[in-house]
Amino acid sequence: MGTSDSTMILNYDGFFDRIEKFDSPEFVGVKLGFYLRKLNDGGVCPIESVRLKTKLKDKPVYFLESGEIILPYDKQLDLDKAHVVIEKRTFEECGLDMRLESTKLFEKEVPAESVKELVRSFDKALKEQAGMMSFLTPDVVGVTFLIDKDQELSIVNSEVGDCKNNRCTITTKDLTNTDVILFSQLPKKAIPFIAR
Repeated sequence: MGTSDSTMILNYDGFFDRIEKFDSPEFVGVKLGFYLRKLNDGGVCPIESVRLKTKLKDKPVYFLESGEIILPYDKQLDLDKAHVVIEKRTFEECGLDMRLESTKLFEKEVPAESVKELVRSFDKALKEQAGMMSFLTPDVVGVTFLIDKDQELSIVNSEVGDCKNNRCTITTKDLTNTDVILFSQLPKKAIPFIAR
């Protein structure tokens, strides 16, 4: 799904089908994030603009400096066969990266129960995405908490987890003797950790 031109045109229906799977109470707190990444090094692909176009409508779509594109969940756009038109600020090849992530805001203290709940939600969400092939999907065994790239994240109160630079990974095994995780600063996001 990459192109070396400065414009990328993608079908909205592929996004809609994926977003739709998460529109249920069991996935509250989890979303599918869509990120534009450079194919050569995985860095952020700079975006000029993103629009949703149908035969009759043309509307702007919100995007972040991180390369994340915030697509709406809209059945009408799906029915109208909308296209996602991305104008890049580069001619480098870029592709779309999808990742499961948390939507909730974290405190410095995260209860172990919340981490376990996230692991369960991520695991269910991953299996949901895989559909009929879910039996081939690896299990989510933990959560990786992230902050901005230029910052350092660590766990203050215990030997739990594995921290490196701007991320700390905690597996459910780590949580057997811990009730709460105390981070050095507020984690921004959490993503699933899969045992390789």
